[in-house]
Amino acid sequence: MMGELIETARQLDERKEPYVWVTVVRRVRPSSATVGDKALVTANGELMGFVGGHCTRDLVVDQAKKCLITGESSLLLVTAHPPTQRMEGVTVLPMTCASEGTVELFLEPRHVEPVLLIVGNSPIAHALAELAPRFAFVPHRISLEASMDSGSAEEPVGKLRHQMGFRPGQTVYAVVATMGLYDVEAVMAAASIPLRYLGLVTSPRRWQAMHAELVEAGASNRLLEFVSAPAGLDIGAQGPQEIALSILAQIVERRRRGTGMAWDGKPVPGAEVKEHADASMRPHATAVNESESAERNREAPHEVIDPVCGMTVDLSKTPHRLEWNGTEYGFCCAGCRQRFARDPERYLSHA
Repeated sequence: MMGELIETARQLDERKEPYVWVTVVRRVRPSSATVGDKALVTANGELMGFVGGHCTRDLVVDQAKKCLITGESSLLLVTAHPPTQRMEGVTVLPMTCASEGTVELFLEPRHVEPVLLIVGNSPIAHALAELAPRFAFVPHRISLEASMDSGSAEEPVGKLRHQMGFRPGQTVYAVVATMGLYDVEAVMAAASIPLRYLGLVTSPRRWQAMHAELVEAGASNRLLEFVSAPAGLDIGAQGPQEIALSILAQIVERRRRGTGMAWDGKPVPGAEVKEHADASMRPHATAVNESESAERNREAPHEVIDPVCGMTVDLSKTPHRLEWNGTEYGFCCAGCRQRFARDPERYLSHA
């Protein structure tokens, strides 16, 4: 049995999949476990090995799952005779077996460093990626800018999701720091996976305006309530580094205090094609096929005027583009693109 456990642990180590080693460190008769017995609990709750009878299995699995969330080792005391005084650093649970034995176990999680998903190419996004490892987070930054040269005509939400690639059972915290460029798409992409936190770098006024855009994209009230916006604790932060620090402080608070808040990651039906559907509402308004228009972009002026808000944007860099009646238009954000797609003539009549 021990050889099988070691081989299973080796395979999980190679794949860097999270699991928990459980070791019996003390027992009081008539417990069926002996000191040194070991078990392994996987991220999906499967227990392999032996550390006690059926009365303790569910307790061990539940405690192991908590270790995978917190990333911290723990001592678990299962006894029919709990101590009268609290034991610091020890979780005490009742022994339900008729034998009324006692067993104390050490639970050690492996490969449980949580992932910090960072969406965006802004200075704050880069500051978060730089600071995250100092707080035991593994940074994983994605952006639409990273897929600009792929030639793919896929919608923004799909492009972002394809850059994730997380393993089942990984603990993920997410921050959207696109600075208004594609906030809605970033939130919807992040919401397609299970999360412990989802923060949005924005202002309170901009967040209020985004509510309607997110609802239109398919966001539920529960998702809107789950998003922390503006992201970060109010510490008077200035500049990308301090703002990143305030966000990480909020994430650490969420992690260590164990509020239990979580997003289940159920994708919103049709979220990936929502933007395309908006564009197709008009018979002549279609999303730009990036591979077909790349050659035209090289000869076209790079700076164009967003017909909705009047902002100057770089057509070769903005991810928000749309072709209508043979002309390619560039936009500062997804909101302007969606408004134009619904009624192009309204905005072009004022050009």
